[in-house]
Amino acid sequence: MKIIIAGAGIACVSAIKAIRAQNKEIEITVYGEEPYYPYKRLRLTKDLASGLEEQKLLIEKQAWYEENRINLHTNKKMVGIDPDNRRVFLSDGTVDKYTNLLLANGASNAVLPIKGIDKKNVFTLRNLWNTGPILEQVKKSEDVLIIGGGILGLEMAWSLTKLGRKATVVEALPRLMPRQLDEEGSALLQKIVEVHGVKVHTGSLVKEITGGGQVDGFITNKNLSQACDMVIHSTGISPNIQLVKDTGIDTNRGILVNERMETNLPHIYAAGDVAEFQGMTPGLWNVASLQGEIAGCNMAGLERTYAVPAVATVMNAFNYSMFSIGDIQGESADLVLTQEVDENSYRKIVFREEKIIGALFMGSIREFPAIKRGIESKANFPEAYEKEMELSEFMLLLNEKR
Repeated sequence: MKIIIAGAGIACVSAIKAIRAQNKEIEITVYGEEPYYPYKRLRLTKDLASGLEEQKLLIEKQAWYEENRINLHTNKKMVGIDPDNRRVFLSDGTVDKYTNLLLANGASNAVLPIKGIDKKNVFTLRNLWNTGPILEQVKKSEDVLIIGGGILGLEMAWSLTKLGRKATVVEALPRLMPRQLDEEGSALLQKIVEVHGVKVHTGSLVKEITGGGQVDGFITNKNLSQACDMVIHSTGISPNIQLVKDTGIDTNRGILVNERMETNLPHIYAAGDVAEFQGMTPGLWNVASLQGEIAGCNMAGLERTYAVPAVATVMNAFNYSMFSIGDIQGESADLVLTQEVDENSYRKIVFREEKIIGALFMGSIREFPAIKRGIESKANFPEAYEKEMELSEFMLLLNEKR
C-alpha cells in the first residue's frame, strides 16, 4: 500500500502521524512545492521582526521524517492527477502511483483587483520564501501600507512597528476582525493598535496604488490619499484547486469533502486549506491539523469522522494579548457573562443550553486553555444560571471542574 500526499504543511504532518499510529509499514511519499520541510506558517507574521530561521520554524525536525520512513521531496510539485490509473504527474516530468492520495496542497493569498497592485514594492506574505524580499525592502522603506486588518495584517503592522517603520492598515470591513470580535472588542483593539502609532482606516477600500515603477502612495474609495513606499496585502486566501481541474473531482471554492475527508472520487482525500467542508474553507491551522488527522486515519483503515471545531483566534501583538473562540456574537445565546477589568481589558463568555459556545478575552490569554476545554468537552454549567454569577466566579468554577 502506498499513500501519496500533495503539499507539505500541517495537514500533511498530522496525516502522517495518524497513519503511523495505525500502521508502521504503509509507504508514504510527500511532494512539497517549497524548498523547506513542513514549517509553522503561523510564525511568519509573528516572528518577522526578530528574523526567521528555517530550523526554528520546522514542525518536526528532518530526522523525524527519516525515523518514520517518509519519502519527502522538496521543490517537487504535483502538477496533475490521473484518477483512473491512480497516477500523479510531477513538476520534474516524472510519474508516481498511489493506493490512496491526499490533497493537502493548501491555498494562495488572494489578490484583489486593485489598480497598481502589480507594482514593484508590493508584497504578500504566505510562504517562508516571501520573507527575504519583504525584509530586504523593509530596510529601505519608511511608510508601509497594509491592506487587510485581520490578524495576519495586524501582526505584520506590529512587526513593522518594532522594526521602526510607520504602518497604515486599511480594512474593507466596518471594524477590525468583526468575525472574531464583537463591537466593543473591535473598538478596544483599534485603540491599542493606534496607541502604538499605527494608522487604521476601517470601512475603506484601496482603490489605487500610485507611483511610476515603484510605489509612492495609495488612494482609497473615500478619496483618502496618503504617501507610502511599500505595500503588503493580506486579504484572505484562494484554495489551490487548479491541480484537480478536469479530473472529475468536485470543487466549489475548495475541493469538496465529506466527514471522512473523502472527495467524490474513490481513494482521493483532501484536507487543510484546499478542502471545503459544508461550505467552509476556514484557512485555519487547527482546522487543517484536525482534517489531516481525520484523513490519515481513514486512509490507514481506521474509521474517523470530522466535526467542525470551535474556531479560535489568539493574538499577541502591540504588547497586548487577546483570544476569541466559538460564537462570540451571542445571537443565539441564553446567557452572556461580561466583565470589564480595566479600560484595556474586557471579557465575555457566551452560553446556550448551559454550555459554553463562545468566549472573548481582551487583555489576557491565560484563560484560553480552560475555556477551550470547556467548549470542546460540551460540559454543562447549570451553576452559571442559578444566580447572578460574576464572570470571575465562573472562571473559578471552570478551573475546579478540570
